[in-house]
Amino acid sequence: MKSRKNNAPDTGKPGHEGGCTINIRIKSSGTINIYNCSTPTPPEAPCAPPGGEHPCPPGVPGACVPVSLGAKPKQSRRNKLDRLLANNRVPSTLGASFFHLMRRYLAGKAPANALEERGFATLRRLPPELKRVLACAGDSLDSLTGGERSRLFATSLLPSIDEPIDLTQLSLSYAQEIADRVGEQAFDDAACATREHPGRVRVRPYIPGEENFDPLVRICRVNGLRTGSYTPPLSPGEYLPSELQQRCRVIMEGNEARQVCEVQTSDCPGNSAAGACQRVLEIEAGQGVLLEGVNFSSVDALVRILAEDTPGTVLREVPAQVCGDDETPLTERIGGQDRLILDCRVHDRLSFQLPADLAPGVYGFQVAVPNLSTHPGHGPVLLSNVEYIGVATPSTARFEIRSESLYARAETSPASFGSDEVGIRILALPLFPDLSSGEAQLPNGGEPIRFGDVDSGETRAMDHLLFSHQTPILGAALSIRGFEIDGEEAFERQIEDTLDAFIDILKDQLAFVMDHLKEAGGIASKLASYGLKGLIAAAIAAAVVVAIDVFVALWAPADPIIEDMIGPGVQDLIELTNVDVALPAASEHVTPQGIRVRVTPLEKIPGQYRERREYISDDEDSRYEIVFRYNRVA
Repeated sequence: MKSRKNNAPDTGKPGHEGGCTINIRIKSSGTINIYNCSTPTPPEAPCAPPGGEHPCPPGVPGACVPVSLGAKPKQSRRNKLDRLLANNRVPSTLGASFFHLMRRYLAGKAPANALEERGFATLRRLPPELKRVLACAGDSLDSLTGGERSRLFATSLLPSIDEPIDLTQLSLSYAQEIADRVGEQAFDDAACATREHPGRVRVRPYIPGEENFDPLVRICRVNGLRTGSYTPPLSPGEYLPSELQQRCRVIMEGNEARQVCEVQTSDCPGNSAAGACQRVLEIEAGQGVLLEGVNFSSVDALVRILAEDTPGTVLREVPAQVCGDDETPLTERIGGQDRLILDCRVHDRLSFQLPADLAPGVYGFQVAVPNLSTHPGHGPVLLSNVEYIGVATPSTARFEIRSESLYARAETSPASFGSDEVGIRILALPLFPDLSSGEAQLPNGGEPIRFGDVDSGETRAMDHLLFSHQTPILGAALSIRGFEIDGEEAFERQIEDTLDAFIDILKDQLAFVMDHLKEAGGIASKLASYGLKGLIAAAIAAAVVVAIDVFVALWAPADPIIEDMIGPGVQDLIELTNVDVALPAASEHVTPQGIRVRVTPLEKIPGQYRERREYISDDEDSRYEIVFRYNRVA
C-alpha cells in the first residue's frame, strides 16, 4: 500500500554526526524546491503577532502557510504568478476589491458601505492565525512590481487604505472586465468588444471587362466553422464533421442507445462544397453571430439578411461590430512581385445580432462593406459570398449540468511521495436574458469536493449537481478549481478556512456587480446590440477563476492541478443535448494557471450529452479527468 504524501515515511539514513543521507529521484518539467535535513523549530516557538509584523517564515518561497513535515514540495509563488502573467490578459476586478477590503479590515478601518460591513463580518470570524495568513497575502501583493500589479489587478480599485472602494467604480470596472473578456473570446482582442477598428483595405485592382468571380469580401468562418468559400480551398477530408450538414438518428445496440450520423450530400439547406452540404447553424432570433474573413475594412460594414429562395432580396440590414486584423501583412512577395494577401490567413472579425423578430426559417446573409479602396470601379459597396443560417424561436428549455466521475490518469509527481489529496471547488451562476443573474450555486453543500489517497489509474465517483435553473437563461457560468492539498490536518484546515472566507466575500461582491451590470455605463447593452451577450457567461466564469487564481497565488502553497471555466450559452446547451445535431469536435485550451484542458465529446442520447475534460499540469506532471453530463430536463 502506498503512503499518503503527507505521511510519507522518512527513508533517510542517519550519518555519523546526525546528518542525513538522502537519495532523490525526481522527474518533473517544473521548478523543484528541495528542503534539506535541519533541526525543526521548537514547538514552543511562538509565531509573530499580526500587529503589522510579518508572520512566521513560510516553508515555500512566497507561501503564507508553512508546509507540514513530509509534504510534497510545493510550487513557489513566483511560478504561479509567472503563469498568470503569461496566460491572463485582463486584470481582475474581484481580486482587487477583495484585497483592498481585506487590508482595510486588517488596518482597523470602520466599514464604509454594505459590502464592507458584510466582508468585515466574515473576516472577523477568522481565528488569529488566519488573519496572519491574510496579512502575509497583503505583503505579497505589496511585493509585486507596479507592472505586475497592473496586469493582475484593476488598480483603480486599490486606492489609499483610508479610502473605501467606490461602489460605482467597482461596477464599472467589473463591466469593463467582462467586456474585455468577451473581446478576447470573440475577436482575440480585449478592446474590440467596445472599441471597434477596421481591417486593412485589401481590394484587387479593377479591370474593366474582367470576369473574376472571387468575392471582394470573403466570409471564411461562421461561429468558428469554416465555410465553402474558405481559401486555400479544402479537400473533402479536411472538413471537420461539425462543419458539414449531417442527418442523425438514435439506434439501439442491445440496451444502449447510440447516436449515428451521416453527412448530407443532396438537398442541401445552404451551400455545398467538396461534394457535401455545408453546415447551416440553427441560432435563436435575437442571438449573435461571429464571422471571420477578409476585407472587413470599415466600421460602417453592415450584414444583409437575405430571403432564402431569392438571395438577391434584402430583408434587413443590421449593424456589425468590426475588429480588423492588424497582424497579417497586406502583401507578400511572389515571383518578384508584391501580391495582396486575400485568403483566409487574414483574420478580420465581426459580430452581429439576428433581429429578435425574425421569423423561424433559413436565411442567407452577406457582409456589405463601403468601398474605401482606390478602385472605385468596383462600386460603392463591396459584397461578400452568401452564407446561410437557420433562425429558431427563443427557447424556454431548462438544463442541468452534473459531474459523474474523477479519474487520475497520472497523479502528481513524484508518485513515490505517496497518494494525492485532491480538493475541488466549483461555483456556478445562471445568467438570464435581461443580463441579471441568479444566486451562486456551489455543489456539496458549499464544501470542497474532497478525494483522499488518490493514485494513478483510480476512478472515483463524483456524482454532483453543479448547475440547474427554473426560468429561461441566456447561459451558465461555471468556474472549476482543483488543488493537490497534502499535509497535516491543521495545514489543510488553514487553507480551506482561508479559501472559505475568500469565497464567501467573492460571492457577495459577485452578486453586487451582477445586480449592477446592466446599468454600468451602458457596456452590457452595447455588447448585446452587437450580438455578444451570449459570450458573457463564459466571461463571468473566467473572471471568477482569475480572481481565485490571483488570491491563491499570493499566499497558498496548494498546487493547482484542475482549472476550467465553462460558459455555455443557451444555444450551446440546446445543440449539445439535441440528438439531431452531431457531436461537437474535440478541443483544447490553456487556463490562466497554465493547465491544458482537453475536451473530448463522449456520446449523445435524447436530451443528454456527455464529455470528458482532461486537465494536464506540466508543472505537476499530473493528468486528471472529469466526466460531465449535460441534461435537458424540460
